[in-house]
Amino acid sequence: MAPSTSRSSRSTSPSSTAPVASAIADLVANGTVRILDIVLVNKDENGEVTVVEVTDIDGDGIPDLVALQGDIPGLLSETDAGIAVEAMPNSTAIALLAWENVWLVRAGQAIRNNGGTLVSFDRIPAEDVQAVLDASDE
Repeated sequence: MAPSTSRSSRSTSPSSTAPVASAIADLVANGTVRILDIVLVNKDENGEVTVVEVTDIDGDGIPDLVALQGDIPGLLSETDAGIAVEAMPNSTAIALLAWENVWLVRAGQAIRNNGGTLVSFDRIPAEDVQAVLDASDE
């Protein structure tokens, strides 16, 4: 198992999610990441909330959409969805994703095989990286 990441993204237009879904599908197809859990939350114009989990119910390797009633199984919890809903204006949707960084499996295995331990895995915000790159260009 490699370090895993969770992210959320919000959209006001369902059609704007297609490019994101395509990019994620490409990452899965080329073995960069493995999706561990996806929860989709929609809040309509009246504030009615629908929560859907994407999971592989039948074991065929293809994620299936499941309308949720009660607890959300997996890494992302009902609490995560509830927090997301509180911050959502009406007429928006949010995707909560948890994925394994598969590209790190070989590196992690090499570290362990040589007696090492991965002691930290931290994310550096893209804005911070860009700020450093911009400063080095000056």
